[in-house]
Parts: sequence; C-alpha cells; structure tokens
Amino acid sequence: MSTEAEMRRCFVVVLFAVLAGCATAKRGSTETFEVRSSPSGASVTSTSGWECTTPCSVKVARRGDFVVTVQKDGYVTQTFTIKSVPIQGQKKGLKDRVVVGETEYIGRVTDWASGANREHQPNPLEVELEHE
Repeated sequence: MSTEAEMRRCFVVVLFAVLAGCATAKRGSTETFEVRSSPSGASVTSTSGWECTTPCSVKVARRGDFVVTVQKDGYVTQTFTIKSVPIQGQKKGLKDRVVVGETEYIGRVTDWASGANREHQPNPLEVELEHE
C-alpha cells in the first residue's frame, strides 16, 4: 500500500470483517439438536455418525441435512429426515437483499459461509413410538 489513505481503507475493511464476524461467533456454526420419544429410552442413530438414547441432545453443524432413526424393542422403527434451513428472515440469497453498508454485507457473507444463518427442522424431534 503506497498511501496512507489506502492503508486506512484496508484497516477499516478488516475492522468491519472482524466486527461482522461477532454475530457468527455469538450464534456459532453448531447448534443443539434434541430428540425426545414417548416412551423414552429409544436408541437414536444418525447419518452424521452420532448416537444417543432418548431423551438426548447433541451438538451438530448447522449446515447439512441428516437422517435420524429411532428404535426401541417392541416398537416400530421410525426414520426422519432433518433439514438444514435458513433461519427466518434469511431465506433469500445475498443477491436478493438490500445491503446497508459493508458491515451488513460482510456479516451476511460470514454467516452464510459458516452456516450460522441456518437451523435444523424439526428441532426438537418429538417421536411417538407405536407398538409392533
């Protein structure tokens, strides 16, 4: 950078990027996913590789769909697809939004890249087990 003005502009852009990342750091790229069943004590497996026994909660990456299988002896095994969807107010793409200043744009890009603008549905997953 040859001029003081260019250096100042670079500093301001970096500062905006750091500040915009604060929202992502607060929300994070992971979330707690919960599974409850009636009756409890069902075995839960996922295509993401985690397992638990209901009621349970696990940390999952906000980005990416997965399939959950819930089973218990004497009950019908059930399978559910859990979708990663944009959080309310984040459903449009970046190009479809009105951007107010560089910090909002940088924040949206950071949230999109990290997955912080997403959540899984349904969450919690509530399962009513049926006898075989």
